[in-house]
Amino acid sequence: MTTTTAPTVARRGRPRDARCDEAILRATLEMLGEGGAGNLSIDGVAARAGVGKATIYRRWSSKEALLLEALSTDTNAIASPDSGTLRGDLELYFDDLVERLRQNQNSDVLPHLIEAACYDAEVRNSLDEYLSSRQLPLRQLLQRAQERGEIAARIDLAVVVDVLVGPVIYRRLMTRDRIDGVFVRKLLDIVLTPAGLRPV
Repeated sequence: MTTTTAPTVARRGRPRDARCDEAILRATLEMLGEGGAGNLSIDGVAARAGVGKATIYRRWSSKEALLLEALSTDTNAIASPDSGTLRGDLELYFDDLVERLRQNQNSDVLPHLIEAACYDAEVRNSLDEYLSSRQLPLRQLLQRAQERGEIAARIDLAVVVDVLVGPVIYRRLMTRDRIDGVFVRKLLDIVLTPAGLRPV
């Protein structure tokens, strides 16, 4: 006699509660604004969110992973201006960026994440994805300028992003020199030259 064995159904754990996730991410952003990344702790986030540490660690492998996901929920990203000219777009974009940097001039988030990324490949990948998403408006305005003929077709726009953003990051992390409208316009005067981005 042949015996038929019923298929085994794998048991699944309790599904993630979206409300719990939201509470954790909200608590992370609140504490980040109050004390910076250096003072942010899983214990503190758990207490404020009203959950156990294990609940957080089941979702995020480290404080940095939690921090990056919390930052990615911020929908207040810089817009991609469309003034009709490359110079106008870049001035509007960087004026917005400069104001945000002024409001968060003592933030330790980026240095903290960069340090962690040096030792944690997961954080490195997540940081790369986060920065890429935040640079999307800049890439979009450069793409429009290239389509209008303001940037030569031969120019690699990914390199242009590095050229434009690099000096800002360098000042922010290394020299602490002023990052203001005067600096931005001097930077654009150098980059937007016939020998630079413009078609030849």
